[in-house]
Amino acid sequence: MTTQTGNDAGTRAAQAPRWRRLATNTSVQVLVAAVAAAVFGVLAPGAAAGLKPLADMFIALIQLVIAPIVFLVMVTGIVTAGGMKTVGRIALKAIIYFEIVTTVGMLLGLLAVNLFGPGHGVAPPGGASGELSTYVKGGSEKSFTEFLTDVVPHNAVNAFATGNILQVLVFAVLFAIALLGLPREVSDPILRGCQKLSEVFFRIVGVVMLFAPIGTFGAVAYTVGKYGPETLTALMKLVAVSSLALAVFVTVVLGAATRMVGVSLFRLVRELRKELYIVLGTSSSEAVLPQLMARLESFGCRRRVVGLVVPTGYSFNLDGVAVVIPICVVFIGQVYGIPLTFGDQLALFLVFLILSKGTAGVTGSAFVTLANTVAATSLVPIAGLALILSVDRFLSLVRALTNVLGNAVATVVVARWEPGGMDDELAARTIARPHRRK
Repeated sequence: MTTQTGNDAGTRAAQAPRWRRLATNTSVQVLVAAVAAAVFGVLAPGAAAGLKPLADMFIALIQLVIAPIVFLVMVTGIVTAGGMKTVGRIALKAIIYFEIVTTVGMLLGLLAVNLFGPGHGVAPPGGASGELSTYVKGGSEKSFTEFLTDVVPHNAVNAFATGNILQVLVFAVLFAIALLGLPREVSDPILRGCQKLSEVFFRIVGVVMLFAPIGTFGAVAYTVGKYGPETLTALMKLVAVSSLALAVFVTVVLGAATRMVGVSLFRLVRELRKELYIVLGTSSSEAVLPQLMARLESFGCRRRVVGLVVPTGYSFNLDGVAVVIPICVVFIGQVYGIPLTFGDQLALFLVFLILSKGTAGVTGSAFVTLANTVAATSLVPIAGLALILSVDRFLSLVRALTNVLGNAVATVVVARWEPGGMDDELAARTIARPHRRK
């Protein structure tokens, strides 16, 4: 009876007029909201700049369920995988992939900024703003040692309350290990409960996504209204070079990774277009973390792979950040006429390799990493960050898109590397490269 009802609903949806299907498509709604918000921001910048709470509330609703979903998917993934040996193997493959790809991204960023020199001819800022001082303060307070210490949660409830994903991951691993050590008659009901709870939280995400066009409208209107299109024009070279480097990274590096495992990057982007539209509107990769995990499972990636690679990748595999931050540091040096030697850039590379770990996927967190890097290397004036801040909102768009796509590719690659980590039949229908007829 249920199946018949579902089929009837699907048939009615397929027979609905094309305009109605488009009007109810979330991707189309988000795109229309973004265009309308940009126009509104230009026509009424004062009113548009006050719409930021719409975006903040939407992202807050998503963040409300991120920690529970990460915990539940991680626990069920580890327990159903059959033991820590499998988890350790998946984690090792993921870490190797993360390090290789982010290293290539950093080198590509350094190559682009040295090749095009976007900072030459740009006037240095007169001084840092109050907003900048807040960012720098937040970025310089935590050292790498403190970051490592902070990974271990002092309080499990606090890890969920603050949304510290790395702490939630640690707690989830410990919980799963304990669950594996219990008798089956005790652990099975708990496992089934976790699986049912994850279904509930993913259903909550589906409800929250109905508000995605509203959140997108608020975010885009605020950006255009506050910073104005002329801000982008003033530093067009930095944005252009960063965007070009990210485009090359996606097409060449991520394209090669997907081709290597028999996946079409074009098909993957097409299947993730709704999530990418939302990222484009909100400038936050974290805004789509729960639905990205669900989508990757629908592509054939096993839950044990998705549950481990995606949340970890959001802290250790932020490809957009890896490409753009080195560009920004060298850009500041070019603006102030401070040439960075090969040794200076090597030091920058090594420092960023460490400081980039643990960056959150929320808007503005990459700027904190940039402030951290500038403060740690002392190669360029901190006041130069004020110049980056004026266009950081625009850079955040392309960074976040690359972060999400990079983590999707990482999950697919690790799933292919892991025996039984991918449902080939599902992948063939969604993201696999089509076989050419001979």
